[in-house]
Amino acid sequence: MTDQALIAVLKKSNKKQTAKFPVSVSVLRQIPFFTEIFPDDEDILKKISQLASVNKNAFIRYKTFESEEIIIQQGDIENTLYWLLEGEARIRSDDRVITHIKPITCFGEQTVVDSQGRTATVEVPEDKSAEVVVIDWGITELDHELLDRFLELLLKNTTDKLKTGYTVSAKMWKGARELYSACKNKVQVLEAENEKLKTMNIALKKKLGL
Repeated sequence: MTDQALIAVLKKSNKKQTAKFPVSVSVLRQIPFFTEIFPDDEDILKKISQLASVNKNAFIRYKTFESEEIIIQQGDIENTLYWLLEGEARIRSDDRVITHIKPITCFGEQTVVDSQGRTATVEVPEDKSAEVVVIDWGITELDHELLDRFLELLLKNTTDKLKTGYTVSAKMWKGARELYSACKNKVQVLEAENEKLKTMNIALKKKLGL
């Protein structure tokens, strides 16, 4: 992973389409480990914030939820990660509150790992509010450079939850590591094939006298 490769990917993606309502760079800086994995450069972070789907919806969004509003509904099938930036949120399974989410914490990552429906509901307690950043995992389909970095972001946040006393299921932890390993292997294969094509191209140019 090089910053030059990342910049090239961002320029190419932004040229195709940019988000109608990109998230503020200051919001990206609040996501734990984000500026460790991505360069803490204003222009690069701005380009990341502008990454969008074909309908120009931003892959990274900032949302505010009010009292008793549901952030994640149990049973829903989604492909998104969340970070609680400020406020309060709690995890509930059926009618039982499992735990409360601390600010600057990632949640909802298990669905990205195992591609199953949401196993619990995340909601805002009564008379509280929550400021949340949402990352659509579709952002990783733009290029393997982005996939690699967002996987690292996911793993760092999962590890941090373990260190700070959050309960992370064995299935979640095993799945995250396997997903990361599989994607790393895929990236290595693609890079090897790319190098092979470059070598063949150079040889062909020499043969043609170009």
